[in-house]
Amino acid sequence: MGIISTMREFGSEHPAIVLPDGYFESFNEYGREVMYLRCGREALMFAGINACDSKNNVILFPAYCCWSMSAPFEKLGYNLVYYRLNEDLTVDLTYLGDLLKVYKPQAVLMMNYYGSASTKEAVALVKAFDETIQVIEDFSHCTFCLKNIFNEQVDFYVSSIRKSIGVCDGAVILSKKPMKKEYIQKELADFADKRFVAQLDKRRYTWSKDQEKKQGFLGTIRECEGLIDEFSAVHPISAHAKKMLAMVNGEEIAFARRENMQHLWSRLHELEVQNCSEKFRMVPGLERSFEKEGSSPFSLPILVEKRDEVQSALAKRGVYTQWLWPLCNEAVSICHVSKEMNEKMLSVPIDQRFSWDDIEDIADIICDVVNNV
Repeated sequence: MGIISTMREFGSEHPAIVLPDGYFESFNEYGREVMYLRCGREALMFAGINACDSKNNVILFPAYCCWSMSAPFEKLGYNLVYYRLNEDLTVDLTYLGDLLKVYKPQAVLMMNYYGSASTKEAVALVKAFDETIQVIEDFSHCTFCLKNIFNEQVDFYVSSIRKSIGVCDGAVILSKKPMKKEYIQKELADFADKRFVAQLDKRRYTWSKDQEKKQGFLGTIRECEGLIDEFSAVHPISAHAKKMLAMVNGEEIAFARRENMQHLWSRLHELEVQNCSEKFRMVPGLERSFEKEGSSPFSLPILVEKRDEVQSALAKRGVYTQWLWPLCNEAVSICHVSKEMNEKMLSVPIDQRFSWDDIEDIADIICDVVNNV
């Protein structure tokens, strides 16, 4: 890395307008059937529909997962059994191996958390036990580096695209086998249109700072999230969002996320050392998410004491973090890592919206808040 200037700079030449690079079109090169759906939970439901034909199936699930990941399988009648994770959010292979022997599941769901927790060894373990077990991998945390993580042994790849870029709706599923298209309902254009208008208002808010407009788009976005929470069927991605995906440059998005992650990780590592892990620390292994060329991390998870107070203090200073995720009692009871994530975790944004200066500001605010709450 060269010499870094900390001075904010204004004016001079315009940066290039980045042209699309066909990132999502490249998904067709993996030899899978590819379909675009409305949201991640409906894509997971569709994976569940296609994975198994019989009823009362057992699916092994990571103990650290959002309810919106488990709900689709519960709606389909799957019996969920949770497996443990290690401190770095990779799969506890011994525990998983024991569950395979006891439950002989029909499916296993895995996730590469934050782009740093490879599932390769766990997938190999499952397939060595029984090749017919359907492996579903959620790659929402590394949507823009599928090439890096792609594993031929995985039966279904699913990602909630709208979590990573400003599309009004959108998820993708890649399947080894032909999918049952008869289960897909008609497009819900009204939902997509309403969410798009809210996102446009948010974009314009960045120039106006009009608080009335802010309350308006936040209300609409909450309304739309509520509609998705009530899902009961599978719908296709909107035509509007499909056009947006064609305009994306995946390489530039991955580059920005990788640089921002490395920058923030470096700054917060200093804070971690200063606090001796008493008030603040990061999830182990996060550096893997930016070390490999082409990687594209999702966010930076931190573990803090007085999590709710820290989150509130950060929000008052304009840094909006997320709690990923509230977990069910069963998952927390079998995995101490999930329990700690449930009690202390905050997800800090590092995505392509932010510049080097933005990341500096975010780091400064986090350091100040953690040291003073």
